[in-house]
Amino acid sequence: MDTYIDLRDVRLTGLVSQGLIALVAAESVWGTVNDWTGGSSTWSFLAQVLYLPAAVAFVLWFRNATHNAEAIALHGVRVISDVWRASDPAQRDVPFKQRAVSPLIRPWQYAFLAMVLTDLLETVLLDTGAYVVFSTLSTVCAVAAAGLACFVIWRISAMQQRFAVPRPQRR
Repeated sequence: MDTYIDLRDVRLTGLVSQGLIALVAAESVWGTVNDWTGGSSTWSFLAQVLYLPAAVAFVLWFRNATHNAEAIALHGVRVISDVWRASDPAQRDVPFKQRAVSPLIRPWQYAFLAMVLTDLLETVLLDTGAYVVFSTLSTVCAVAAAGLACFVIWRISAMQQRFAVPRPQRR
């Protein structure tokens, strides 16, 4: 018999986060393609402006997902790997610290860090020939980080939904 826990619904904030993260990656790609053709760096700047709403949406999702993970695991949860451990219904009988974490979390974090660092270098090297190189590297990292982030958000949201109290269907 499944145990249902009254959890916060993370589906909407998860979808908004995923959409904004994908928009940042798409805007980064568009800006880089525009840079290759000798266009303006305004498109890359627009991607950087979209970071804030994407970050806010992610923080809201993460806050609710962390709350849910603590309710599910009855354990202090502060980082994304702990949220994954707590949310995985397949590992319910495994002691918390021994539960497996998705192998995609570290690559996502590294890709995000690489994206931020190459964005900084891209901004510093704006009027040099190396700008397009770092713009391209930043875009590759942005697409990788966005894809991995969207998967992690989707997967954790789906796993937590299995613990939620079933809602009566409207007729």
